[in-house]
Amino acid sequence: MKRFLFGSLTVLAMAALLAACGKKDSTKYLVMGTNAEFPPFETLGGANSSEVVGFDVEVARAIAAKVGLPLKIEDMKFDSLLPALSAGKVDMVLAGMTITPERAQNVDFSAPYYKATQVVLLLAGGFIPESKDDLKGKTIAVQLGTTGDGVAAEITGQENVRPFTSAMDAVVELMNSKVDCVVIDEQPAIQFAKKNPELMLVRLAFDDEFYGVAVKKGNAELLAQINAALAEIAADGRNDQFVDQWMVQAPAAAAAEAAE
Repeated sequence: MKRFLFGSLTVLAMAALLAACGKKDSTKYLVMGTNAEFPPFETLGGANSSEVVGFDVEVARAIAAKVGLPLKIEDMKFDSLLPALSAGKVDMVLAGMTITPERAQNVDFSAPYYKATQVVLLLAGGFIPESKDDLKGKTIAVQLGTTGDGVAAEITGQENVRPFTSAMDAVVELMNSKVDCVVIDEQPAIQFAKKNPELMLVRLAFDDEFYGVAVKKGNAELLAQINAALAEIAADGRNDQFVDQWMVQAPAAAAAEAAE
C-alpha cells in the first residue's frame, strides 16, 4: 500500500511539474514595437548591453503607467513594425517614427511628441554640400522605410539610394567609403558623429518632421490613453527630463551649417 501511494504521489508530482513547465505567462502587457538601432531614441544598453533603452522607452513607460499595464518591448526591423502592429503582434509603435499621410492611411498616430529633421552624414575631409542640390547624383545610404529613404530618392533618384535595414548599417557603409553620404534623422546622426570623429554632420534645408506613437487603426481607447500620457509628461516636466537625459548637442568640430 505504501509503495502504491508513493508511486501515485510521484506520478502526480511529475504531472504537476510538466504542467508548470508548459504553462505560458498569462500576464497582460502593453507591448511596444521598436527597432533598437536608432540611438538615442532606442538602442541596446543596460548592465548587459541587451536591454532596450532610450528616449522612446521612457515615453513608453509613462504610457504603460497610464494604461496600468507592465511594459513589454519587442525589438524588430523598422520596416516590420507597422505590419506587426496591424497584425496585433504589438500594441503600439515607438521608434522615432515620423507622422506621414502615407503611414496614417494604415495606422492611427498620437499627437506629436518630438520635432526632428533630416541631416547629412559625410566623411570628414571630403566634399561639403551647401544645398540639397549638391547631393544630386550622389550615392546616398539610408535606413529602409524611413522618411530619409524618401527624401534621398527625391534628391538623387532612387537608382542612387542604398537602403539598409538599420541606420548603423548605413553609417558603416559610409565609413567604408562605399557611399557618398547618409541621410538620417538629426539625433541619431549626432550620436554616430560623437562616437566616430571621422564623420561630419551637415545641416541642410530639410523640412521639420514630427514623431508620433502609432496604434492599430481604430484603437481609439488606447490612442486616448497615449495622448493623455503625452500631455501629462509635457505638463509635469518629465518630457524635458527625458530630453536632458538622452539628447546631445552636435560636436562643434563635426557639424557644419548650410542653407539653400
